[in-house]
Amino acid sequence: MDTVKNSDYAFVDGSYNSVTGVYGYGGFVVCAGEKHIISGSGSEPEMASMHNVAGEVLGSMEAIKKAIELGMKELDIYYDYMGIEMWATGAWKRNKKGTIAYYDFIKSVESKIKLNFIKVKGHSGVLGNEEADKLAKQAAGIG
Repeated sequence: MDTVKNSDYAFVDGSYNSVTGVYGYGGFVVCAGEKHIISGSGSEPEMASMHNVAGEVLGSMEAIKKAIELGMKELDIYYDYMGIEMWATGAWKRNKKGTIAYYDFIKSVESKIKLNFIKVKGHSGVLGNEEADKLAKQAAGIG
C-alpha cells in the first residue's frame, strides 16, 4: 500500500544497533520512474547518542542531496519520524549537533529544491516505508 501523490518522491528511515552503537539510514528517491537507493551508517559518538534519529536525519539529507544531483526541483519526502519535518521547518528546537546540522542543511538547499514533508505511519504496511526501514536496519547491521 503506497499512496504517493507525485511521480517524484522519496522514502527515508533510520535505525540504531544498540549492540554496536551504529546508526543507519535507508531509503530511496524515485525520479522519472527510476529508483535510486540511499543507504549508509555511522558510529560517531555524539550522533550515536541520538540512536535511530541520527539515521533519520541523515537519510533525509541524503535523499535531498540525491534529488538535487538528479536535477529535481521539488521532492515529496515520506517519513515516519516527526522530527524529519519539525527540525527542518524549525518547529522543534534543535539542541544536538545532528539536528542543528540538519536544519542548517535544509536552509542551505531551500533555493535549490522545494521540499514537501509527508508523514506516514511506521510499520503499517506502507510499502515504501517498509523498504526504507529494511534498508536502514541493514545499514545499521540489524537483520
